[in-house]
Amino acid sequence: MPFPFFRYRENNGPYWIFPLISATAWFVMLWAMLIVYLAQGRPRYPTMELGNVAYISDIGAQELKPLFVTGCAITGLFFFLSLLSMRRNQALPRRLDRVLDVLALLCGLLGAVSLVLLAIFDTEGYSDLHRLFLFLFMLGVILSAIFTTLEYRSLGKSFTDHPVLRYSYLGKTALLVTEGALSIAFIVCLSQKRQTAGGILEWAIAFIFTFYVLTFVFDLRPKARTRNRLGREIEEGRQRRADKEADAQEAIPAHEPEESQEVLGGGNGGVLVPLPPAVRA
Repeated sequence: MPFPFFRYRENNGPYWIFPLISATAWFVMLWAMLIVYLAQGRPRYPTMELGNVAYISDIGAQELKPLFVTGCAITGLFFFLSLLSMRRNQALPRRLDRVLDVLALLCGLLGAVSLVLLAIFDTEGYSDLHRLFLFLFMLGVILSAIFTTLEYRSLGKSFTDHPVLRYSYLGKTALLVTEGALSIAFIVCLSQKRQTAGGILEWAIAFIFTFYVLTFVFDLRPKARTRNRLGREIEEGRQRRADKEADAQEAIPAHEPEESQEVLGGGNGGVLVPLPPAVRA
């Protein structure tokens, strides 16, 4: 009988709903802020130094701040829950997988908390804090994406019969390279005071982040789950070993006492004849 510790439930929770909520909240927030900004005739906010394109933070520091804070809070919370659900959905058979998972989780937590804080400490009233949390958000998300991508590369090698892991790795790699290149260009634009180009890049980075979060929808589907499979393999292996041990015990013959024997006939031509039980007694 398998040990209870290795029993895994087949019907775990619908973890794929976490990244879907996160991506939806982020996407809707961005579009709502952009539509309001365009509908108002692209106003020039006090926080805009140069350039003709408002940054997301510029819009979020005005009358849409409640929307900005709420959207960032929902996005950050459910993004972290998505990373946390990876341990429940995917088997981590090797130590490297577990280390990468913890690092991705910690960096994701840094990014999620920083996202909420940069919305609370807006660029109008807390310029320095806002930039610090913006930097920590970008750093946390990029590092988390790197560790998650490496984790899926490792899992794809361990579970070759799960092609979704390989597709997820390739998709995350493509988005990571794109986001990394745009982030570098964004930092360069900020350092060179190219505000218009920097604003366009910031909006592009933000919208692409939506698709990165959506990759976890496919990762957390029941079809992509490997944790239950690993549990079943452990149980089946233990059961096979128990069956072999039982078969080996049955194959050993029962020990019977040897019968006493008497030599009939003298000399070298004697014959061994077993004695009756009464005589032996």
